[in-house]
Amino acid sequence: MGMNGFFKSLFSGLQGARANPELDAAVERVVHAVEPKLKFAGGYPQRYRGAVAHALDYVRELARQVPGPIAVNREAYGKSPFVRAIFASPDEFQTALCTSRAMQEYLKADSCGIGTPLYAVLGMRRREKAVIGMEVVGDEVRHDVTQTTVCFSSHTLTSIAHSEADSRALLGWGFINSLIGHVTDRLEQIKQTKQELEQQCSELRARLRSADALQRESLQEALDAALAGLREATEQLDLRRHAEHIDAVLLQPEQHLRLEPVTLHIDDMSIKREPGNGREVTFVDLVGRDRRRWCITLLHCQSPGVIPMSERLEEASRWMYL
Repeated sequence: MGMNGFFKSLFSGLQGARANPELDAAVERVVHAVEPKLKFAGGYPQRYRGAVAHALDYVRELARQVPGPIAVNREAYGKSPFVRAIFASPDEFQTALCTSRAMQEYLKADSCGIGTPLYAVLGMRRREKAVIGMEVVGDEVRHDVTQTTVCFSSHTLTSIAHSEADSRALLGWGFINSLIGHVTDRLEQIKQTKQELEQQCSELRARLRSADALQRESLQEALDAALAGLREATEQLDLRRHAEHIDAVLLQPEQHLRLEPVTLHIDDMSIKREPGNGREVTFVDLVGRDRRRWCITLLHCQSPGVIPMSERLEEASRWMYL
């Protein structure tokens, strides 16, 4: 079974927390990413099946909710407000696809030819910025009008596959990786707190050795509090407690990873308008570990083939499909 086939069967075949080979494979990947030693800490893999199965069900549904696939070509650019909003020109899409490192690495590994239909998830940064423009109000042309333009940048391709189902399955696994990242972030924060408390205890002990009677009471109280925090942090880092951190994230994945639709009214110049003016366009933001949001969508494109970097832009106009 290929990698895409594995992910497809993984996300389509899970039912509850009952044991099955696909679920156990997912448990193994999650546990290995968090802490490989957990395999020997007791309760493996049964202890983790419920949380992992719950998270997989969640991200499978989340991947289904990502909009698309959208075709991006010159015809779509002329007809679709969404496509015109996310790309300044048809050539910008060509550039994004040709210069995508993920696309080129995928093509080198897959060896599919130019023009092969592919699916991929497109992530972008959306931002709004103030500009000075002009507006026509009735018969009057107003200059130096403050306007808000909606811009997209940092176009990034991921989850590239030959079918929509495989692309969404890969996206689902990417969501799982994001949740795993929240678990490791929790543990890393506790480790950092533990180090800070160790340093604090060391400094307080040193001050106690040279403190006078008036200072000793308050310093001792501070040391006792720091020692209590240090004991708690140490217990939290015990391998036997790691499953609790996994549960805290994977059993409540919606608190750490979600999609949020954002509906804007924009004109053909990407100027933000009030409802009733411009065209209504809905974007979907991925809210996760990254404090900055990613606007994401699934797209359908054709392979540009493996192109040396120096030739990618030159070749771009030859493969945009109609």
